[in-house]
Amino acid sequence: MIEEIKEAISLTQAGRFNEAENIYTKLLAENSENSVLLSAIGLFYINVGNYDKACEYLEKACKIKETFGTLSALGFAEYDRENYTKAASVLEHTLKFGENADIYSRLISSFFGIKMYKKAIEYSEKMYELYPDDVRSIINMVKSLTKSGKLKEAEKLCVETLKKDMNQAGLWFQLGFLKELLYCDDKQARECYKAAAELGAENAEYNIAVCCQKLGELENAEKYYKIMLDKFPNSTETKVSLGMCYLMQKKFKEGYELFYSRKDTPLSDLTNNPWKPNQELADEIVVICDQGFGDHIQFIRYLPFLKDKKVQIAARKALRNLFKINYPNFEFIDYSEINPNIQAIRITDLAYALNIDFDNIPYSKGYLNIQKSEIKSSKPKIGLCWEAGSAAIRTMINRTINIKCFDDLFKLDNIQLYSFQVDDSLNGNEKYPQMINLAKDFQDFSDTAAALKSMDCMVTVDTSVAHLAGALGVKTYLLLPYASDWRWFRDTKTTPWYKSVEIFKQTDSISWEKPINDILEKLKLLH
Repeated sequence: MIEEIKEAISLTQAGRFNEAENIYTKLLAENSENSVLLSAIGLFYINVGNYDKACEYLEKACKIKETFGTLSALGFAEYDRENYTKAASVLEHTLKFGENADIYSRLISSFFGIKMYKKAIEYSEKMYELYPDDVRSIINMVKSLTKSGKLKEAEKLCVETLKKDMNQAGLWFQLGFLKELLYCDDKQARECYKAAAELGAENAEYNIAVCCQKLGELENAEKYYKIMLDKFPNSTETKVSLGMCYLMQKKFKEGYELFYSRKDTPLSDLTNNPWKPNQELADEIVVICDQGFGDHIQFIRYLPFLKDKKVQIAARKALRNLFKINYPNFEFIDYSEINPNIQAIRITDLAYALNIDFDNIPYSKGYLNIQKSEIKSSKPKIGLCWEAGSAAIRTMINRTINIKCFDDLFKLDNIQLYSFQVDDSLNGNEKYPQMINLAKDFQDFSDTAAALKSMDCMVTVDTSVAHLAGALGVKTYLLLPYASDWRWFRDTKTTPWYKSVEIFKQTDSISWEKPINDILEKLKLLH
């Protein structure tokens, strides 16, 4: 049998795959429980790019006898078919039998892929200790330092390594990301990504496009997104980003055609009958609240246009009570209660399905209401929210403002400040005890809404509270970053979504001084 396996390996190396497969098939008929043969077949399928079959045979081989070679091959095959959870489990187990840089590299990437960051950091440190000169060790160490918040250390390691060897695409890529996070310097970041692109980094053009978009160079952003789509035509991330680039320019149909492909809440996981573009809405539908709380609040305004249909709305628990109060004729359900056979549409696609473009945004004066909380003060009541929550670190950092930037606000003696910051990672409530913390008592968004209705003005970054205040018609000063989200378009003063919201936008990508000072001048006039 060993001679036949050697012959099959030679045929595989010569590209004569059918002949090799025939040999393996004949051998398998007589030796179905031979771990060496099963392992060889698994490696054959890795060579021909059939990772599903490779995993099938390698798993069988491992059940009979675990060896370093078979386990590592199974881990690599699981990694290559993007089953990162299984890959991480197998590769971590493989380290009991032996180790090499390839195993560590894919193990760490797997842990990053499934967001098990502590494990990724743990093994990055070990790999760097064992293989300090392997560029993959250095890249993983940079990523781990970044994820640990040690951005300066990550930058230093990048720069020191690049001084020795300028031809490391991965390090240029990581350095670009660090320029964004550390300095909000999209111009320098873009140059780093361009260097990475010239050296063959796969996703560099995407990051160049993001930097261009953040710099307001939308034509250049479109150009690089399209380069990415030429290289990776099935890239959902790139399609969605290009779509948002179009939406920012109020290109309604062009933007939504691409934005529809997003996977934040995959319709396929919740329904067998998703609404698709150019399809009529059925008489019975379920509206799925997708993406973040702010999106749910912003797009719930379109519900009245469905009043002639039988409609259920699958919404997150924190918003259900508020929505029920305002839309009593609609049925609100949990995601687990969705009937998968009823036509389903994401709430953020309602405008697209109803063909209500951005020149005809409804209910801009407000569309939510609630009994206000009794909050007494002899001074004007000003709400404050300074942090934005997001799954993406880029977005979170871009929208969040360090509480210290509001220092002069806390010195005003003609107003009373109230905190609406639920997730206070910057410890603003602790640092400024003169601000009354309302957020600590919020159980859901109906509590937040009731408190908002009692405010004379809300000062907030781009987060769900901004949308809630606008939907309630509460006077709001919205602080927007220079590279703001698509839904604010390129507006710098007002927004067609909410009449009660006034925009105060950065004039560059670094300083918040001017927009905050402009708000301060307005607040000084309150009595």
